[in-house]
Amino acid sequence: MTKKKSRLLDKLPTHFDIGWAKFEFKFKKDLVDDDGSKCFGITDVDDYTIILDNSMVDNVAHPTIIHEVCHVLMDSLGLGGPEDGEPDKVETTNEILTESAARAFLLFKHLNPELWHTLFEEYYE
Repeated sequence: MTKKKSRLLDKLPTHFDIGWAKFEFKFKKDLVDDDGSKCFGITDVDDYTIILDNSMVDNVAHPTIIHEVCHVLMDSLGLGGPEDGEPDKVETTNEILTESAARAFLLFKHLNPELWHTLFEEYYE
């Protein structure tokens, strides 16, 4: 008899550390965004939360979790959302953006080794 693999959403910690705040994972069924459209994840950097639709299967949850964590990482780099009604306008080079993103991911890995393992190692085993 094969052992049933647990869902990715069930393996997530309650919080993850980004250095300047601890973000909480919350779960909700039938998640919708501000315009009423169905979505799988919402990041709120003001409330330090990532809300995930708890009905997702792993192959949808995996990229969704990484996408939402990237919102937090990009906000940490100064690339926040359109809170003031204006989209971010960034003028940079590929090298600067790549180096900044790499450092943000390494910080995330250093502060959250178990979550990193779940998302980037164990998921592919």
